[in-house]
Amino acid sequence: MGEGVAMEKKLTVRESFRLGKGWYLMIFAILAMMVTNAGVNDGLNVALPEIAAGAGLDYELCLSMGTVAGFVGVIMMFVIAKFRDRFGGRKVSAVLFIIFGLTFYFLFLRAENIVMYAVSQCIMVSCGQGCFYLCTGPMQSDWFPKKRGVVNGISTIGANIGTAVLAPLMTVLLTMAQYKTSLSVFAVAAVLLGVFAWVFLRDTPQEAGVYPDNVTKEVYEKEYRKIAGQAAYVSNWTVPKMLKCKEVWLTAMVPGFITLGLLGVITQFVQRNISLGLSGKVAIGAMTAAGLIGILGSYTIGYLDTKIGTKRACMIYCGIFALGIFFNLLAAFWLPFVYLSIFIVGFSLGGSTNMSLSFPASVFGVLDYPKVNGVIFPINYCIGCLNFLVNAVVMKITGSLTGAYIVYMCLFLVNILIVARTEEGKWDKLKHPELMEK
Repeated sequence: MGEGVAMEKKLTVRESFRLGKGWYLMIFAILAMMVTNAGVNDGLNVALPEIAAGAGLDYELCLSMGTVAGFVGVIMMFVIAKFRDRFGGRKVSAVLFIIFGLTFYFLFLRAENIVMYAVSQCIMVSCGQGCFYLCTGPMQSDWFPKKRGVVNGISTIGANIGTAVLAPLMTVLLTMAQYKTSLSVFAVAAVLLGVFAWVFLRDTPQEAGVYPDNVTKEVYEKEYRKIAGQAAYVSNWTVPKMLKCKEVWLTAMVPGFITLGLLGVITQFVQRNISLGLSGKVAIGAMTAAGLIGILGSYTIGYLDTKIGTKRACMIYCGIFALGIFFNLLAAFWLPFVYLSIFIVGFSLGGSTNMSLSFPASVFGVLDYPKVNGVIFPINYCIGCLNFLVNAVVMKITGSLTGAYIVYMCLFLVNILIVARTEEGKWDKLKHPELMEK
């Protein structure tokens, strides 16, 4: 308890940015998420129409491959986690992004049939998501055990930057050359990021010759003694043991419901706001605004995570997002509420990824988090992939997205109740040494 209080007292905005050599990891995470989104999320708004038209592919069929890639990615998470355990996050991150870049260039941009396109999506989703959630995420916990929350908030702004800038950036690139040439800049960027990871990243701060949280040797000796043997620690969690543990399912459900709600809302946000009365141009502009606001949201939620604890920060975040959806629903009766919902939903964009990393770590602790997240994140990801199904079913039954938005708002409220009843640090062996095997 004393350590947590010490960090709360010392943490200021200025202190939260003093990350030392840990900035290499932050830069990689931010840019990696941006480049990933160019090929599997936001960037598809611009790239996919060009690829479909250029190769004569069916646009809707290509779009549906995102769901297939999502579930293939879940299976690959288990494989990537095994490689991460064997070779370390740095090496696996480097290899995954080199593979991502080569796939982007030779399969994605040059897809001539639906099989090539589907395979490219499966590989890029697996590499991008596996790198961020299974490699750099646990590395952040090793590098910043006390600043973990705010660091997650900083590293996840790449997704918000992508939402804000990828579409206009890719549109400008397409005016310079044909898409196979102009968009290859993202393939090159991915390969360079892989090289950057190999050269500059280290799995632990000790390997880089520094101390966790960028503290001095004196502070480390005084406050971090319990994690001194972390590098040699071998987790005793097994897959069967994890699947029988209630907290594994709870720490997967909470971020899973957040991801489901976020994707369900944001993937239909333009169409929803148009149906409320906004013009197409204004509704699209709102997405860019939401992405920019999300940069502030990512940092703020991360700062709260470290300042007041993950449990309370997660409950506040879920409440904020539920409020944003509520105002969007109210906009059906008074249109100005839609602008308030755009601000609140935009602010909430970054917290989803932050909680996917932080909430499991807050329950299982820095020692076991890398191992257990290899099971928790695939379950979380599966839940998130259901957003297309929820939207489709509700649209079929009701003819509008109103019902789906009500479902998502209720999920955030349910999350508050789940988090409130979850014991923070229950399986953290640094807080509960009696859990350590003799």
